[in-house]
Amino acid sequence: MNDSDFVYIDDYKLLGTNFYWLKYESKGLSKEDILQAGLTSDRVQIHKSIVDLLVEVDKEFQTRGYKLFVKEGYRSKELYNIVYKRRVEKYGKEETDKLLNMSDMPHSQGLSLDVALWDEISNKEVYMRKGDDGAPALFVDFYKNKDDDESQKYQELQEWVIGIMQEKGFRLGTKNEYFHFDYRPNDLQNYPK
Repeated sequence: MNDSDFVYIDDYKLLGTNFYWLKYESKGLSKEDILQAGLTSDRVQIHKSIVDLLVEVDKEFQTRGYKLFVKEGYRSKELYNIVYKRRVEKYGKEETDKLLNMSDMPHSQGLSLDVALWDEISNKEVYMRKGDDGAPALFVDFYKNKDDDESQKYQELQEWVIGIMQEKGFRLGTKNEYFHFDYRPNDLQNYPK
């Protein structure tokens, strides 16, 4: 792949920010780390072959008053490597391996993305999990068997987003995070299981 294979989502009126540009310090990275890995701004890039699909997803989300918000798209292999190294230093190998897929590096093709819902009225992200629930709440069905209204709301939003993404050919990633999708239209839908 070359640079001409990638586009910036904001050129298509899609919302997003680059996760590691905004959060590098909290993830144990330095500005030098991310710059050396080729990250130069908070603009999100994706492979040009999926941009029209994301415009369609955005239109679907708007039917319920939301916008698509891409929290991360393309991530270079260099950025993967430095993120992995720093996370291992900070959290240990076992915890890091739960969250980062270093064997496939799915974001490095520009066909993987982390998504969220955005409320244009409040101009804020709509949370699909409770931060106090920690890392386990990043994975599908964490809230499935919980009875409280807040948990049921999170489960319903996650299922709705997953359903729309799968209709457009995206599949949950190998880690089964509710927000991470890989464009694999030839694979069977992988939620619900």
